[in-house]
Amino acid sequence: MYSNTKRDTHHMRKPLSEVTPIYEDSGLFKTAICDMMLELIPQMRRNDRHDLIVRGYVDRKTEIDIFFAGRRTAEAGPLEAQLKALMTHARKTAAANKMPPPAVEKIRLPVRAEGAWRRSLKRDDSGWETGSYHFVVARWSLLDREGNTVTFGEPPAIYTPR
Repeated sequence: MYSNTKRDTHHMRKPLSEVTPIYEDSGLFKTAICDMMLELIPQMRRNDRHDLIVRGYVDRKTEIDIFFAGRRTAEAGPLEAQLKALMTHARKTAAANKMPPPAVEKIRLPVRAEGAWRRSLKRDDSGWETGSYHFVVARWSLLDREGNTVTFGEPPAIYTPR
């Protein structure tokens, strides 16, 4: 029996020089593209593919993972900086008022995002699989310090056969 481990599948990936926007986006955006209002919280991490994964909320109450993947991670720097600045400001304000720092879930950055929903399965220690959804972002807009809308990313490059 043959088993694909993380290491095996990593070596099966195309070389970066062969990954075109259409190839990349066909793997990322497999469902319908939609426009969402999200609230991101300053809880971020990167996976082994160097995608930026940010915790956030949809409909103000449903917590989800939001992925900035592939070539779009290069444009995620301002978003990361703004989330870190929000966290720093919230902590400084709480300290100045001699209050405990706010819960990270209370610090939210509104973002308009265009992307697609993806289902993710995780297996627990007992073998049960749990499904959850995450949102893969193609393009996103947020307000800068002056209140202007700034847009990052690009629409998905979708291959349409003739």
